[in-house]
Amino acid sequence: MFAREVDSSDIIKGALADVIFLPVDCEKGEGPAIAAKFSVRGYPTFYAVNGQGEPVERWIGYEGAEGWARSVAAARADTRTLVAKKTAFETAPTAALALSLANDAATGYDFPVSVKYFKQARELDPARADEYTGNIFMYMYYGADDGAFTFDEIRAEADRMLAAADAEAGDRVDIASMIVQVARKQDRVADAIPYLTKGLEAGATLPEDSPAARTVRSLKVDHALLVEKDAPKAVALRKAMLPENWEQDPKRLNQFAWWCLQNDVNLEEAEVLVMRAVELSEADGDRANYLDTAAEICLKRGNCEEAIARIRKAIELAPDREYFKEQLAKFEAALTQKKG
Repeated sequence: MFAREVDSSDIIKGALADVIFLPVDCEKGEGPAIAAKFSVRGYPTFYAVNGQGEPVERWIGYEGAEGWARSVAAARADTRTLVAKKTAFETAPTAALALSLANDAATGYDFPVSVKYFKQARELDPARADEYTGNIFMYMYYGADDGAFTFDEIRAEADRMLAAADAEAGDRVDIASMIVQVARKQDRVADAIPYLTKGLEAGATLPEDSPAARTVRSLKVDHALLVEKDAPKAVALRKAMLPENWEQDPKRLNQFAWWCLQNDVNLEEAEVLVMRAVELSEADGDRANYLDTAAEICLKRGNCEEAIARIRKAIELAPDREYFKEQLAKFEAALTQKKG
């Protein structure tokens, strides 16, 4: 989105009036080396550096021209390096310093540290509390994958966001979706159902072509699975979300099969579909990945022997992938346990 707006937004143009802006494609030419030098982990990542090339501000993601322009203004207002800002914060904390350090940590995927600084910014600048809460919730959500935050911690921030007077329907839908995803990973699905229900209520007020429309459809799938306990309905709704001719697309076939595996539904058809993906795919690496999905489905269905056979084929196609060898050991252990 930033690439589309950089040449059209007056706000962005104004922010760059006295700034040297250097766009870099980190996947081409010198890009990979530059990305490695600056520890770029996601796109888009923005660095503001001084004359010596030292970072004075860095942030990841693009949430709109106004927010982006504020980050540029912060870099221009305080040209101390991030190292110096961290030292200054320890003796004289301010909301501006906390925000800089929070964004820096988030850019490095250090989500616990980022959340810590965002919380301090919220305490120091109550006027922007809702904005900081949104950041806290988002980075807690990302950090939950590594177990950095509990469901209860994330739910508390979600409740703060939902209680805000200006919480829009689309935001409520997104929050519900994220809460359900965290709840699944932390085995707290029952606690997520009220959020799921409220998310669907909010989604009912949105037009069919709204940005949150796909998320609403996904919530309907979750509702069928988790509340109605109607697996066939959930499968039908999930298929309806797929694009036309998805059954001829190996990637889509594998994604749907993996969804079935994750939710322990429709496994017989899922196995057939992912094996079709293996047949349709032309790249050995992709075929190996799809065979891994097929092997996992076989394991879930109790067919350890077939799981082993398929992961061995994956190893033949991608012998350098250590992960597949680890999978083979897992499946062999499962077979031993089954026989025992």
